[in-house]
Amino acid sequence: MKIVTEADFLVSNWSGGKTTQLFIFPEGTTLSGRDFDWRISSAVIETEESDFTSFEGYERILIPLEGKLEMEHQTPNGIIQQNVNQFELARFSGSWPTKGKGKLTDFNLIFKSSYHPKVQISYYMEKTRMDLEEMTSVLFLISGSLMINNQHIHSPALVFNCEHQEAEIIYFAESRVILVEMSLVG
Repeated sequence: MKIVTEADFLVSNWSGGKTTQLFIFPEGTTLSGRDFDWRISSAVIETEESDFTSFEGYERILIPLEGKLEMEHQTPNGIIQQNVNQFELARFSGSWPTKGKGKLTDFNLIFKSSYHPKVQISYYMEKTRMDLEEMTSVLFLISGSLMINNQHIHSPALVFNCEHQEAEIIYFAESRVILVEMSLVG
């Protein structure tokens, strides 16, 4: 199990704000090289309108963590409009030219089409014990804190379950997490 904290995040600027790479898989691959299988990031969009970067051969899942987003996708079958509120999920092709409207902070999963991710957002109002399933690939702690394997972790942080182990987690009150199970199709 690998724990990635804020000190490990890779932050870069882009035309609409800044993006924070939380994790890229396999490790050692790069966004610019387009040699990764999947990447998890969080962007702060500071402009009212922005163009999404094209990721040919990849799919995307985007979740507004703060704010909301209006998207316009140019697909081979015409234009698709998507309005996504806080903590709602939007899935779309990385190859579609996409324009966004809205200032927000988001959670962004970009993945090769050979993967079938399952994404779950949970909020714990009180201290809760749970088991991290062996299939869960990533746990992103958005807010609050948790304890895993007797290690106390504060947000923001990411847990990569690289060996697909089972573990007991204690979520402390007012903690919000995104769980991602990354499995290959077929």
